[in-house]
Amino acid sequence: MSDHRDKGFTLVEIMVVVVIVGLLAALAGPKIWAMLGFGQRSIAETKCKEYYDQAKFWRTIKKKYPTSLEDMEEELNPGEGPYLRVEEDPWGNVYQLESDGKNIRVYSFGPDGNEGTEDDIAYPPVEK
Repeated sequence: MSDHRDKGFTLVEIMVVVVIVGLLAALAGPKIWAMLGFGQRSIAETKCKEYYDQAKFWRTIKKKYPTSLEDMEEELNPGEGPYLRVEEDPWGNVYQLESDGKNIRVYSFGPDGNEGTEDDIAYPPVEK
């Protein structure tokens, strides 16, 4: 018959595992978080360029730039559905389009959601 002490882990063994897992999380966590932020930023940049390209194409159809991204959500031909479905950026904010009639820029307010801050993302990029 076996001894009943051989059936499980000791408190010391469990604590050693918890410490090791904690150390791994502390070392890898910031890198994973940074990669997530980079991925979100990359998605927003890609979407800004996509909406910019779609606005350029919209101009060839309508002979003028849209005044907002919502303009491009209307139906071009009845029964065909919307021209474009505008999504929110990775931080849950609405993409913006500004136009002076000759040029356009599509942008996201970035992670902080505030206009005019350093984390804003635009296409074409804003000259600094």
